[in-house]
Amino acid sequence: MKVAVIGLAGVGRAHVDRWAANGDAELVSVCDIVPQITEDFASQYGVKGYTSTKEMLDTEALTAISICTPPKVHLALTRMAAERGIHVLCEKPMASTVSDCQEMIDVCRSTGVVLQIGHKKRFIPPLLRLKEMTEGEFGPIQYMVHRYPHPGMSNKDWFWAEDDGGGPILENAVHAADILGFLMGDVDRVYAEGGTFFAPHRKPQIDCAMFTLRFKSGAIGVVNAGMVSMGGFNFEDFYVANENGVAEVTGGFDRAETLRYSFRNDPETVEEENYPNFDSFRAEIEHFIECIQTGSEPRASGEAGMKAVAICCAVKRSAEIGEPFTL
Repeated sequence: MKVAVIGLAGVGRAHVDRWAANGDAELVSVCDIVPQITEDFASQYGVKGYTSTKEMLDTEALTAISICTPPKVHLALTRMAAERGIHVLCEKPMASTVSDCQEMIDVCRSTGVVLQIGHKKRFIPPLLRLKEMTEGEFGPIQYMVHRYPHPGMSNKDWFWAEDDGGGPILENAVHAADILGFLMGDVDRVYAEGGTFFAPHRKPQIDCAMFTLRFKSGAIGVVNAGMVSMGGFNFEDFYVANENGVAEVTGGFDRAETLRYSFRNDPETVEEENYPNFDSFRAEIEHFIECIQTGSEPRASGEAGMKAVAICCAVKRSAEIGEPFTL
């Protein structure tokens, strides 16, 4: 299986590292529009470097690619790959708009290629364990509070552009939208309050929001997200409750590793499970390979990626109009 990575300046490095270390795939090329970045990666990993995606896709006999560019070009790159029969692992957010997401799904479905979105939280062990519990004796989640404060501030113009990264709510909080959907099902209604408190020069793009979610199941959730934190406060957590008990998942930002839970029929007993040093990038790539080999639907499918984008767009719209927004 020959693979390539497109977009190297950010999260692309993680993809290059994991593909290069994977025994079931061969990293043969990398691509970035900045020649020096391409040259540096090509030299370091001993692969061919390109500054044109079309040239790379036409030259290399690729099985799969990782798309790690800004979201604005995800649709175009996905279409180029799918039309050549190349499977696609696309970083989040899936696209800038729901319509682009749908076009990505359609072209991959019509060409028979696998489309997986880089929602790596779906592979984190304590969250998978919580998912397993909610489908078993713990029961469905009825109430959740999720804190996801980003410990830093982006200075990249594409990140803040409405037609590209969409700011922190789309570019970062899309992880929160996706994992709550994974754990609690489809969302019916969103209400958000947001503002531009920490990057005023980026107005009218908001840099943070607090939003409530009403799920189709009747469950409710609250998310606190945005570029509001700093390195010394690098964390995320999930607190969930239902008629049977309570649970929490905690850890560093994008590194949740501890699950604690207790049942209401034995309230003084708290169980704890720890899953340290888990590599979610490696896990999502291994899953992507398995889906290519078996033809199975990815855990982080295109449909799931589109729903997360829809939620984030609804959050931003609700914050803008000051009213609940129904999906």
